[in-house]
Amino acid sequence: MHPKEIIAAFQKSGADITLDAGEVTVHNASKVSELTIEFARENKKRIINYLNGGYSDKKHAILSTNDQLIDFFLNKSVNNPGLIDLFLRNNPDCVDLIIKRMQRLKNNGWNYEECPANYEDEETDQLAEELFNRAMVDRKKKGA
Repeated sequence: MHPKEIIAAFQKSGADITLDAGEVTVHNASKVSELTIEFARENKKRIINYLNGGYSDKKHAILSTNDQLIDFFLNKSVNNPGLIDLFLRNNPDCVDLIIKRMQRLKNNGWNYEECPANYEDEETDQLAEELFNRAMVDRKKKGA
């Protein structure tokens, strides 16, 4: 979910997320479910980047595509699993890139049950962009 959508969900409930001295602050947190707060917590780094103006729609497309690839690897529910499977079968070197990205996230403290957002760094972002670009080239080849 895009950070602006997370913030909008808070606002719809009568709460707000702001940046205070580089940290996320939630105002009226009691108006938001614990599940929503936990979701925001797992996406804290992306929310901070968004509030600082460093999270574009393109960045979201890159990271959400990579979230889907990781979820596919972890046998979690994903959009268009058949397309992901076909992409990986046609681009086996991308499997190595996904594994490399997952290993880097793991080295940064990520565990498989949580969103990887708070464990991303420059290297994982570079791998994510490379995977996204490869997926878009593959998609264009197929005329999608």
